[in-house]
Amino acid sequence: MPSRNRALARTVSNRIAANALRFAEVAGVSPRHFVAQTGITAEDIADPAGRIDGIRHRRMVELAVSIGPLRSPADAWRGSLFDSFPILGNLCLNAPDLRRALESFMAFRGLVGEFDFVLCEIAEPWVRVQYIAEFAPDNHYQALWNFLVLAGLARAYDVGRATRFDVELVGKAPSFADDIDGIFGAPVRYGCSGNRMRFAAPHLDAPFAQYNATLAPLGLQHAHRELARIQQLHQFSAEVEGLILELINDPVTETQGAALLQALCDRLHTSRWSLNRRLQADGTHFRELELKVKLGESRRLLHATPLSVGEISERLGFSSQSAFTRFFQTRQGVAPLAFRRQRALIAD
Repeated sequence: MPSRNRALARTVSNRIAANALRFAEVAGVSPRHFVAQTGITAEDIADPAGRIDGIRHRRMVELAVSIGPLRSPADAWRGSLFDSFPILGNLCLNAPDLRRALESFMAFRGLVGEFDFVLCEIAEPWVRVQYIAEFAPDNHYQALWNFLVLAGLARAYDVGRATRFDVELVGKAPSFADDIDGIFGAPVRYGCSGNRMRFAAPHLDAPFAQYNATLAPLGLQHAHRELARIQQLHQFSAEVEGLILELINDPVTETQGAALLQALCDRLHTSRWSLNRRLQADGTHFRELELKVKLGESRRLLHATPLSVGEISERLGFSSQSAFTRFFQTRQGVAPLAFRRQRALIAD
């Protein structure tokens, strides 16, 4: 699958959304408001194997950042990832040594989600981790959560001493900074240029006393199967996005209203019901993919072609120029012509 489609297909487990909903409710955000802000419904969260597409995940992150962390993560976050994802937990907490535990975490993070970037460098005796947020890069909320998970994993393999973690985070210190210092075993530095963590691990290859060599291959097989299932689903949603792009750029294809959906089903030789069912299993639906593709294509056309806003509107299948302008301004935060002028200034 082309790299462009891989990027389009990224999703996050709906268990992350379930946790976000619980924290939002504690902050006084009603489930109705959560759905309105994110597009993530109770049905999306209830699916035991569900995934959340990137558009809705971004909205969820933005809502979470606007709320802010509610309390110390000491009780709320520590260990919660492996509780929610036992396949990953069984693999990471039953490794022959810390090195392979960390490698397993990095290799199978896709079980949880594929947004953001966690870079892990092992150069004995140091382990260095960098977290790069795709959404809300100026907020350390997501980085802190990931660092806590990795710190808990490293502590599970401690040999003769409690590991101390040197942590740097962007943004301001939260009200519970002292609690975080206690978890990491050293003061966290805030207002830094990036989210980084490092710790000394002189016993990376020391045998783990609780390692179960009999169960380990079974856990690895299970993790491979689940990751393959997720990746296979991603391939379908990415294929659908690619076909939507082809259809809206085909001058002989009708793309207004329900015509685009019917053209897509005809191309895939499937029914609308079957298409929607497969997309729901991938944590998305046709309308979200359609709007995502149209936004990307409208940005490209405004930047790279002399087509007028009216011509772009017609080409993308909008009922009117005003409908396209409302759509673009809602999604992009700026009117089409203003976006074109901004891009021209950047190019100059």
